[in-house]
Amino acid sequence: MRSRFSWRSTLGIGGLLLLIMPLMVIPLGLILAQAFLVDGKLSFGNVTQVMGSLSYWGSLANTVMISLGATAVASVLGVPLAWLFARSDLAGRVWLERLAELPMFIPPFVGAVAWTLLGAPRIGIANLILRKLGVPEFIDVYTMRGMIWVMGLYLAPYVIMIVASALRSLDPSLEEAGQMSGLTRIGTARRITLALVRPAISSSAVLCFSISIGLFGTPVVLGWTRQILVVTARIWMSSQAVPPDFGVMAVLAVYLMTLSALSLWLQQRLLRGRSYTTVTGKGFRARRLKLGRLGAPALALVIVYLILSVAAPIAVLAAAALSTYTWSGVFSLKTAQEILDSDDTWYTLRNSVWISVVAATLASMLGLAVAWLRQRSKIRGRALIEALVLLPVSVPGIAFGVGVMLVWIKVPLPVYGTALILIFALAGRFSAYSVRAVSANLMQVHPELEEAGRIAGLGRFATFRRITLPLVMPGIIAGWVLLFSFFITELSMVILLYTTESRTFSVLSFETWNTGFFSELAALSLIQLAIGMSVALGARVLMRSGFNAETSST
Repeated sequence: MRSRFSWRSTLGIGGLLLLIMPLMVIPLGLILAQAFLVDGKLSFGNVTQVMGSLSYWGSLANTVMISLGATAVASVLGVPLAWLFARSDLAGRVWLERLAELPMFIPPFVGAVAWTLLGAPRIGIANLILRKLGVPEFIDVYTMRGMIWVMGLYLAPYVIMIVASALRSLDPSLEEAGQMSGLTRIGTARRITLALVRPAISSSAVLCFSISIGLFGTPVVLGWTRQILVVTARIWMSSQAVPPDFGVMAVLAVYLMTLSALSLWLQQRLLRGRSYTTVTGKGFRARRLKLGRLGAPALALVIVYLILSVAAPIAVLAAAALSTYTWSGVFSLKTAQEILDSDDTWYTLRNSVWISVVAATLASMLGLAVAWLRQRSKIRGRALIEALVLLPVSVPGIAFGVGVMLVWIKVPLPVYGTALILIFALAGRFSAYSVRAVSANLMQVHPELEEAGRIAGLGRFATFRRITLPLVMPGIIAGWVLLFSFFITELSMVILLYTTESRTFSVLSFETWNTGFFSELAALSLIQLAIGMSVALGARVLMRSGFNAETSST
């Protein structure tokens, strides 16, 4: 049942736009405006300053090379693992796939800290072990190669998730035809399977590249020692100047937005003019390829990835947190106890939780409103409103943070310098995830159910509250949990917008790293990791219970 235009619709659309414009659209517009303004006048001074400095060009080159390298590592790791999980008879593949997705819930900053303790030249536990064995040290995460490896390792789950989903929808008869034509298993996988899921591979690569160029914590933790600086680090450095150099920050933010747009354009250009349709009206039954002798090496590959991305980092963080100081050989609960007894720790944790809860709720409400407008109304401009909400998600976080800062720094409202600006920034950039989650559920709810409610005498709001809302609640919950997991670990935007009163847990961990107290940092990282894992587990429990409730009701 689609609602028609009315004065109530006009008020609703107007109110929605009043939220969307300052939260999502104006920040992006101000980034472009500030890049070409000096003292309120149109000028190319900021652009000239950035483009005329070799240091900024070096940071841009570092950003591109590291992001491309991390994307390549994530793809090389993720595509084979996705194929093993989706198309082979790998032993324990269901549980192994769930474990392989866990790094998505490990904050990138925490992963970087863990690999600092694992692969630092002097204090890295891996190098200490190699030294005792008489083997020359060859692991160094403080290099560009080390940064590429760590970032790629934690981006691989995104590739696994996207490519595995595409592989499961691929008709196996296409691969069987290739084998009947004389192709080997490897030849079939290379020439048919991978060719048909190229859109999924390219989409996951673009996603990884977009995430990489916007990361702040990981490249700073690993690159600061040897001054391998990326654009996000330069934006943060400009924000620490007195007064902050907003013009340079805006130009650098435009750099990141341009890189993200170029990656999307390149993907569309590569896929243009080719057909990848594999799902038709003809049903098929998925068949898994028997690995045979390759089963043991394939299982070993998965286990090595899990050790490198999950087990080893968690173990090294736990060991460091229990050490009196890094690798002292003396273990104690003193550091962990001090962290847990600290009022600052609990104050910051409460800050992070309530900010994340409020921001996730606001984003979910916006997502529900926009999704309903798009799927259940005939109001003109609904597609444009959806596009405006989806726009910020393609912009790197720290770049969007610059825009949010520019919006509220001169507005005579008590927003800048408070937790409100963090809530607005988080909800503004990530509401798109809620829109997608709710839209997917709304598309599965036939309008005739709402029409039956109206025929039974329910008003429009009552129909929505008693029929539509309960049916789409699983999507709302899933989107809320996903948003909360993002917000509780977000650092890129928060590092520009926080104050002492609104400091979050990610910022506390970053400040602890900046002071060099690795045992305390490890303890804080474990707490943050526990939060992320708890959210992941809670999401599965909620979705499982929601599914069971829906099944029992039918």
